[in-house]
Amino acid sequence: MRNASFYAGLKLGLPIMIGYIPLGFAFGVLAVKNGIDAFWAVMLSVFVFAGAGQFIAVSMLGAGASFLSIGAANFLVNLRHVLMSAALVLPWKHLPFSWKIFLSYFQTDEIFAANISYHKSGGEVTVTQVLTLALVAQSGWILGTFLGAVSGGLISNVEALGLDFALPAMFTALLVPLLADRIQIIVCLTGAVLSLCFMEAGFDRWSIIFATLLSASLGLFLSLQKEKN
Repeated sequence: MRNASFYAGLKLGLPIMIGYIPLGFAFGVLAVKNGIDAFWAVMLSVFVFAGAGQFIAVSMLGAGASFLSIGAANFLVNLRHVLMSAALVLPWKHLPFSWKIFLSYFQTDEIFAANISYHKSGGEVTVTQVLTLALVAQSGWILGTFLGAVSGGLISNVEALGLDFALPAMFTALLVPLLADRIQIIVCLTGAVLSLCFMEAGFDRWSIIFATLLSASLGLFLSLQKEKN
């Protein structure tokens, strides 16, 4: 039982780990270039593990922003986790409450998507499976951060290497298998279009929140109409 859960988590986590290495590398380089010691850059990836939030934090630190401003920016960016946690209610309903609190720390976009995909495929969700997936994935982020931090002085532009594209490419690969029917495809495309429209309208980080709420509401409406018919 535990062995099966372990291997299931390992299988889910390895692709994310591989994708996180170049992204963590980019973060490590950026952190060092903004005056953060390599040790603390790695500690951020160990104890924060917030993806976009970490990039925002080190960029704002480099610009001399206050800790209050950094906290507020991260709060806005990570509001999507409220919706993500709601989506995990059913897959995690049988897990002990204490484990839910601990495991919620690891729910980045990619790990969340892998957990949802595994649940929808009929896989048995266990603490061992979720924890293994999370730790394997985070190990890639930490390793990438370490490599980027210790070699940050040798690289002047991570965008020239294409490392900044690692996150959207990986998340797209995780998203596509979840689009199993017409409603899900409509919701996905609507969310993407609305997000771009809100971004162009000047909503910045709020664009993702607004687009998610509206597209999810559309999905609920279409699902209810489908049930009536």
